[in-house]
Amino acid sequence: MKNKVIFLDIDGPLAWCTWEGGRVQINDTLTIPYAWVQEDCDALIEVLKQTDADIVLSSDWRKYYSFRDMKDIFSYYGINPNNLIDYTTMLGKVKMSSTLEMDRANEIIKWLKSNKVKKNWVAIDDLKLSHGFDYFKYPKYRHVQVDGDWGYGGKLRDKIDDIVRILNK
Repeated sequence: MKNKVIFLDIDGPLAWCTWEGGRVQINDTLTIPYAWVQEDCDALIEVLKQTDADIVLSSDWRKYYSFRDMKDIFSYYGINPNNLIDYTTMLGKVKMSSTLEMDRANEIIKWLKSNKVKKNWVAIDDLKLSHGFDYFKYPKYRHVQVDGDWGYGGKLRDKIDDIVRILNK
């Protein structure tokens, strides 16, 4: 593992406003339900280039696609699949808290503790994870909210400098 980690959500940061666009054939055996936005995939590629970070998938996509499938999807969009190193552990079939945001923050924190990562990480998500990080006494500035279609956090392509700054501190 490298010393920098990106916890990545897919819907919001990389896939948004594409729900009605139809299925995308990734390879002979893999199809996804809708396209990812190439400009935001390119932004992630730029972040990886500037930071040499690893990616840990925190998205719900981890529930539906194998690790190999996600590497193939990353590759399809030009994202180096070798940067994807892990998934966060799902806390169980039963919700652990009253909000998805708290659950997601808790899953990320559990991964950080298990892998002894204390600094040089960022969570890119359309959910507002900063409250969960703050509640669990983790730095809330490590969350970069990106939500291309709803506009709450802006688009990933507009947050490259913020993400790079957090990871390269």
